[in-house]
Amino acid sequence: MYFIFNMRRNLIKSLFIVLIAAGLSSCVGSSKQTTNKVESHYTINADLDQISAKDTSLTNLINLYKHQLDGEMNTIISVAEMDMVTGKPEGLLSNYLADAMFEIGNDFCKEKQLKHGVDVALLNMGGIRTSLSKGEISTGRVYEMLPFKNKLVIVGMEGKQLIELFQRVAYFGGEGISGAKMGIKDRKAVNILVDGKPIEPTKIYHVMSVDYLVNGGGGFTAFEKRKTFRHMHRLLRSEIIKHMSKKHKKGEKVSAKLDGRIYNVE
Repeated sequence: MYFIFNMRRNLIKSLFIVLIAAGLSSCVGSSKQTTNKVESHYTINADLDQISAKDTSLTNLINLYKHQLDGEMNTIISVAEMDMVTGKPEGLLSNYLADAMFEIGNDFCKEKQLKHGVDVALLNMGGIRTSLSKGEISTGRVYEMLPFKNKLVIVGMEGKQLIELFQRVAYFGGEGISGAKMGIKDRKAVNILVDGKPIEPTKIYHVMSVDYLVNGGGGFTAFEKRKTFRHMHRLLRSEIIKHMSKKHKKGEKVSAKLDGRIYNVE
């Protein structure tokens, strides 16, 4: 009986993970942004079929997980100072997330006492599935915004490969970047600066990104020529939630600005 109960419990956990993923994400192929206001409640559908409804213990177990998950998804973690969306060549939301990644990456390097920090952060806009409305931000809203299980990684690469990376950013008309500034002319990167300086072809730069891109997703093949690879084993979504919560406790709201980090050149 104990073995069966454990099987049942693990099955229900898996069921709810699937339900959350299905409810909070859209297909990978779509990249359309929305400006819907934050829903006040996130709920998990706990309807049961006729057979499982007869099992009182199973029903109670489902209701228990449902209550816990509803509470977690509706927890307020921060407040957005403004409506934030992605955009080309740059957007408030993509700028905010890239800047948050940049800070998270440098904190990680200090925590691990590494000899280097993060020079550039890169996030593809296709991984951001919704906008962020002004006002309270719940955990569920971040799950909607970042539904994929992308994990954070830091790679070391030569400047000439970093230039290739920015050429791909230019090809797409812009992505979420931090620590750098660049122009786009005829879908090519021009006037690239990292920390306010031109890129040195043979210098090693450390780039914070997600495993999807580092593994070649989106055609970012420049990552294949990396010199070093460090997997943080941390989900982007989880780290953003912690980052928002930490700042919120200090009285800081979620905000960003368009600062010309990516601009079009006529």
